[in-house]
Amino acid sequence: MYTAMADLAGEDKDQRLYEACQTLWDNIVKKRMYITGGIGSTVEGEAFTIDYDLPNDMAYAETCASIGMIFFAKRMLEIKPLGIYADIMEREFYNGTISGIQLDGKQFFYVNPLEVNPGTSGTIFGYKHVLPTRPGWYACACCPPNLVRLVTSLGTYAWSESETTLYSHLFLGQTADFDKAVITVESSYPWEGKVSYQVKAKKEKAFELAIHIPSHIRPDTLAVTVNGEKTDDMSFVKDGYLYLKRNWGENDVVALTFDLPVRKIYANTNVREDEGCVALMRGPVVYCFEGADNGECIQALRIPREIKAETELCKEGVLAGNVLIHLPGYRMESSDALYSEERPKRTDVTLTAIPYYAWANRGENQMRVWMPEE
Repeated sequence: MYTAMADLAGEDKDQRLYEACQTLWDNIVKKRMYITGGIGSTVEGEAFTIDYDLPNDMAYAETCASIGMIFFAKRMLEIKPLGIYADIMEREFYNGTISGIQLDGKQFFYVNPLEVNPGTSGTIFGYKHVLPTRPGWYACACCPPNLVRLVTSLGTYAWSESETTLYSHLFLGQTADFDKAVITVESSYPWEGKVSYQVKAKKEKAFELAIHIPSHIRPDTLAVTVNGEKTDDMSFVKDGYLYLKRNWGENDVVALTFDLPVRKIYANTNVREDEGCVALMRGPVVYCFEGADNGECIQALRIPREIKAETELCKEGVLAGNVLIHLPGYRMESSDALYSEERPKRTDVTLTAIPYYAWANRGENQMRVWMPEE
């Protein structure tokens, strides 16, 4: 419905309807969205509840709902090319949508929780919708084909155009053929901060190329070159887009490089479930911790306030091709008593985080996105 509203606002150039769409957008993104881009915090009606109510282990966050946010973002971008819309579209693509499909493409999630505890999840009343592993199919199968349709139409979300400008919304490796030019994008994103655009202009040489710069990229790490010559003036970055206007040739190359550090993310203090916890992101990718890497009882793990994280490109197994994060952490170990005056002992451990979308690909085990900070 929100997508239809934005469609109508754009078609009729209805400013009041656009402002209503923006109000809805702001409420979702600023108060009702999970860090993964998931929306819909309750299974009852598959709905929103109230502002900041974002339970991790009872989330609904349907795959189709995240796909719907991509539809909404695309329509808002068509009305006004703002980085805030492209940022959410990117967040959904790398997290809340593709977590709905097994890495081998054979099993699917409807529900995308941020915490799973086998024995509770999928079993106990109130948690039965939160499955610890992806089923092969569903009686009502809307999410699997919807997700496959989305993935096979990625190019339609990566670009848009106006009379004077070609807009690149996503760092997506592809060749796009427009009336103005053929543009080939080569990208190792999101694992490396390297993207290049080869522009082959057609008859019309003068036009703008507007490249979305995700908000997580620190300006001081961004370097831009055009045909090998560095551009130091970033004054042509507006509303999250880098605007390059010139007479383009038949073999011009725009190259971007930037850092992709591991970032600690904190939730608004109104989100009671995440108070005292921290999540990890690298680029647009949200990370999670699984028992397969970190042992049992992952709620006993702690992330230090100061972290020295290292990244590793996984080269074997089901996670091959994904970048993993390793960092020093702690495990709290208590006595056998259910309650005790004795403080749990702290031991040093090495923690491993994997991309959130890749969880539940190694059997049934615990998973958490938000981890306590010590």
